[in-house]
Amino acid sequence: MLTLRCKQLLFMGILALLMVAIIPLPAQASDYGTQDLTLGSRGSAVSQLQEDLTGLGFDTHGIDGWLGPKTNDAVKNFQKSQGLKVDGIVGPKTKAALNAALIGIVSSPKVSAVAKVPTAASISQYNIHEKPVVDSFRANFDGSLAETLVGRAIWYMEYGFMKYGHTKYPTTGYIDCSNFVSLVYKDFGYSITSAAPNYGSVGVKVEGVYAEKISGTSKYTLVGIDKLQPGDIFTYWNSDAPARTHIGHVAIYMGVINGKPCIINTCSGRPTAIGIINSFAYWYGSSLIEVRRVLPSSAFVAGAKINASGPVIPALYQIKPDKPIILPKSLLTGF
Repeated sequence: MLTLRCKQLLFMGILALLMVAIIPLPAQASDYGTQDLTLGSRGSAVSQLQEDLTGLGFDTHGIDGWLGPKTNDAVKNFQKSQGLKVDGIVGPKTKAALNAALIGIVSSPKVSAVAKVPTAASISQYNIHEKPVVDSFRANFDGSLAETLVGRAIWYMEYGFMKYGHTKYPTTGYIDCSNFVSLVYKDFGYSITSAAPNYGSVGVKVEGVYAEKISGTSKYTLVGIDKLQPGDIFTYWNSDAPARTHIGHVAIYMGVINGKPCIINTCSGRPTAIGIINSFAYWYGSSLIEVRRVLPSSAFVAGAKINASGPVIPALYQIKPDKPIILPKSLLTGF
């Protein structure tokens, strides 16, 4: 009987070890020390705070171990997003809320054996070109369905770690332009085609929007910007031979940001397959066909009820994440 009991205990112990090995562990909680962190605090606990706030989408404008005014503002923004007392003091309740948000991340995604981290050059390009646009969009976010949809596109750009390719993103981690637009819209209950040539029949045409060549130059300018709304879909001619036979590229309009109309779409040279374009002087002007609108007028009104699912986490990442993948619910504005 004793021998049988020992064998049973041994079996249960092995089973427990196997379960630990198989079940992914949640993200670790951060240690912010036992003392409250307030304006002027310094040290490693503040550095950890700054790192975590930045990762959650609350920019502290650097990680220097000093809880200065900008870090204090980030703390207050986090507290506001969590329904906490907005006093800028990182006490027990704020520490607990931070750790709860951090544990809500996807900490260990499956990554392809051949995946690589984003290049330093692509990250630099993103920080120079995309980040100012994203920061401005976040600062002026109105909470409407249209801007929330654009925000989801931003989330995929920052946290999707998708690579360009003509396969199914949910299973492979690869994505192309039309699959990207379809993916974003589907998160909000709109089922639209994932085939670029069929986008000419998606929604309705936005009249009066086109690219016009600037007299005496080889450049183009976008006409009819005032008629556009966030979420509108830009369609472009295919660029492969024979060219201009069908739609070959699509993009999502973001709005006028920092004085320029912006679209978000698949493009090269970024940390993920997605980037932002704010110049229509060359190909993005000369190859523009038309703009289509899918969203109803209610989508442009702030405060309307929004039904969203997702985001879609692929079964396999083709780019190694260079930061924690944080779900929208744990971010300041959801993206």
